[in-house]
Amino acid sequence: MHLTESNGQLADTLLLLSLLLLVSTANVSAEVGIGQRIELAAEHLINRQLDSGWFIYEHDFISGANSSKNNIVRQVGTAFALSEYFQYSKNRVAQNAVERALIAFERSAVDWQNGKLLSLNGKRDQAKAGATALAVLAALFSTDDVQDQSSVQRLHGWVAGLLALQQQNGGFSSKPDGDQQSAYSNGEIWLALATYLAKRESGKDPDLSKALDRADARFLEIYTSNPDIGFFHWGMMAAATRYWSTHDPRFSRFIAEQTRLFLDELRPKVSSKSNSCYSVEGLLAGVAVLEAEKGYEKLSRLVRRRVEKEMLKNLRLQLLPDQKNIRFGKNRYLKSPELERYTGAFLNGRYRPQIRIDATQHCLSAMLKKDWISHRRQTRVD
Repeated sequence: MHLTESNGQLADTLLLLSLLLLVSTANVSAEVGIGQRIELAAEHLINRQLDSGWFIYEHDFISGANSSKNNIVRQVGTAFALSEYFQYSKNRVAQNAVERALIAFERSAVDWQNGKLLSLNGKRDQAKAGATALAVLAALFSTDDVQDQSSVQRLHGWVAGLLALQQQNGGFSSKPDGDQQSAYSNGEIWLALATYLAKRESGKDPDLSKALDRADARFLEIYTSNPDIGFFHWGMMAAATRYWSTHDPRFSRFIAEQTRLFLDELRPKVSSKSNSCYSVEGLLAGVAVLEAEKGYEKLSRLVRRRVEKEMLKNLRLQLLPDQKNIRFGKNRYLKSPELERYTGAFLNGRYRPQIRIDATQHCLSAMLKKDWISHRRQTRVD
């Protein structure tokens, strides 16, 4: 590994070479279409899966080592992204990877009330509501047969565990044996229950319907008056799911308001340094709804422009085939001997030469949504 910086007479030569390389890299990036990028990202995540079913969490190109850290929510989120990819590609390798992951996660699940919650190490104090919600989503998207009996019992246990965490105000405890809520897990659970209701035709389940109604009322109110970036992308996807299921204008109004809050308060400017694919997921889910409703044309245009700016920056963070280094600026770059093995991954940020599974997970999901919306618009034009 060499971190290179030029100076003196050598600087002029290296600067010229760097500029030529930048042009070459830009041309290569432009030639890699969204479809190929999706395939590369999915293949990378599949390749990061261990025999145990878990995924290698993070790799640092400076040290050349994998991180000893781990996070159950990000592990399950990776399985969710691959399940979305399966719906896009019908790739059975991806489907098998999701199933192996869910089996691994289930082994460390803990009992809670009459259900189960996912835990990193099989201990209840490490159980996470958000991870359990993402497992529900991964299970739902990783099969074409939503009535497959082999998954019914597992899903029922996870959903029951989530419902047992709901508080009187409609929100959810982020973990068992506590009453603290998390904006992240509230959004994740809302999306999971909304999707479960929509995909499994569970409308006749009075307990689930009642719980979702209470969550709807709570989140539409609290996250309008108290917007939260942690809730934003999950909440936008959940509200969009509820809109497509019900066509209730409450959800399109909420999406419009969340979008304005994002553009005006939460993230008024594009950060050139960050990997912002997670925010793009929410923006894309929301703009699909706004484009289906009248009166939001101007807001939709603003969202589309913002998405293009964010993704132009984000796509530069993906490691592409035959890439020889990670470039930080005109004459600063990092060369790593193992770089080729991580083709398809997304860097954690512009000046962060690490890859973590959630960075690629969110970018894979964002690209899938972007591709879906592009096809949807094209179909409407045709």
